Amino acid sequence: MRTLAWVGDALFEQRVRAAVALRGDFPVDRLDAIKAAVVRAERQAGLLEAMLAELDDDETALVRRARNTTPPSSARGRRGMQEYRAASALEALVAWWSTSAVGVARLDAVLMPRVEVAIDEAVAAFGKRLRRG
Repeated sequence: MRTLAWVGDALFEQRVRAAVALRGDFPVDRLDAIKAAVVRAERQAGLLEAMLAELDDDETALVRRARNTTPPSSARGRRGMQEYRAASALEALVAWWSTSAVGVARLDAVLMPRVEVAIDEAVAAFGKRLRRG
């Protein structure tokens, strides 16, 4: 599960970066702030929680297994540990979805609309001055 989460982490960040890039031409520091607001563990945990009811039995089982993977000792406190585990579960699900056309369709239907909302919120918070050019 850790390997699946590791791959999912990269795939999730790639999708977020591509979606942020479509929002406009921002200075790199703002792009990084917008991206970080969406890919941080707390936000990923919230995204997973929001979509749990839409997952099928296989997806739910994968999330449960990935959530139970032992995190590194660097996760801070109980809340930090729960968020880290949920974020790892989301990342594992992203990697699993990315292995088939049906899975990519699920990723686009279940997760990406929520990611778009998260990006909109981050742009509102960090993207105040759009660079024209």
